[in-house]
Amino acid sequence: MARSRVLSGAVERRRFLGGLTGAAAALGLTACGVSESDGKGSEGSGSKEPSAAATRSLETDNGTVQVPQEPKRVVVLENYDALMLLDLGLVPVGIPDGAANPQLLPKDVYEQLKDVATIGASGTPNSQAIAALKPDLIIDQFYKDKSAPLKTIAPVAFFDWHTSGAFWNEQIAKLAKAVNRESQLGEKKKEYEGRLAEVKKAYRKQIETTTWAPLSGGPNGKFFLGTPLVTVMRDVGLRIGAGLPEKEAGFVPKSYEEMDVLKDCDALIYSVQADGKATPTTQQLLDHKLWKGVPAVKAGRAFPSKHFVMANYSFAIGAVGEIEEMLKKM
Repeated sequence: MARSRVLSGAVERRRFLGGLTGAAAALGLTACGVSESDGKGSEGSGSKEPSAAATRSLETDNGTVQVPQEPKRVVVLENYDALMLLDLGLVPVGIPDGAANPQLLPKDVYEQLKDVATIGASGTPNSQAIAALKPDLIIDQFYKDKSAPLKTIAPVAFFDWHTSGAFWNEQIAKLAKAVNRESQLGEKKKEYEGRLAEVKKAYRKQIETTTWAPLSGGPNGKFFLGTPLVTVMRDVGLRIGAGLPEKEAGFVPKSYEEMDVLKDCDALIYSVQADGKATPTTQQLLDHKLWKGVPAVKAGRAFPSKHFVMANYSFAIGAVGEIEEMLKKM
């Protein structure tokens, strides 16, 4: 599948992967206030690799790694990793600061993560905090140089989201293999496909006769066209307009003056947080006079979505439910 055209810098890549912009960008990826790793395991920690009898070979984007047959104590270096593991029935023992945010997560997800130990901000893992958790596996999708030294603590499974598959469903499949929970993934995928079939059947006419686009607010008089939610919208069968190329997810930056690109859309979907509130940058978009003049907005067909973040099948299933409610109003 094609990747976004706008993965030219770290900030844009992470906006693409997360699906939210502004102050709440990508589930708190910019959380701060913790110490950086010194790049070494804590003194005396040694290698935590399990015995050969309990290991298996895993192909990662950093080579072949010996990992536990059944990982139990997994530390993740990114918020997305944590959400993916929850979908597989595994609660990590260590997560980045900001991963458990009640404003940005569904209540059931927040409840599972709120008491999990933190291991430093995204991109600055604290090796001592990680070693103290005695993990049997460390998972990383973004920070190769920062996670590589952590192999003295536990095996590191690195899957580069930037280059080896830019969509959430590709990445969660890799994590499922890493933690040996592919059967659990299959069950969630089957549930997702079942909901898709229901909605496609019930709203075939609305799906076939309308054009849609998802977007969110951006800084400095810009908005972002397309988000990871596009993967679900296309699975539902929705036609994507506003000039977003086929199989492309976004984020494509547009200025407010380019809002005419939305004129071919019968309906729009914009991002809100789990608490139902728009981020400050998206609220600025919603308040702008040019937005209010867009045909879909004037027709009352601009809908909020709490599932702009696409990290697992549970989020995707929630997005299908939201789209179903939107289709009822078409």
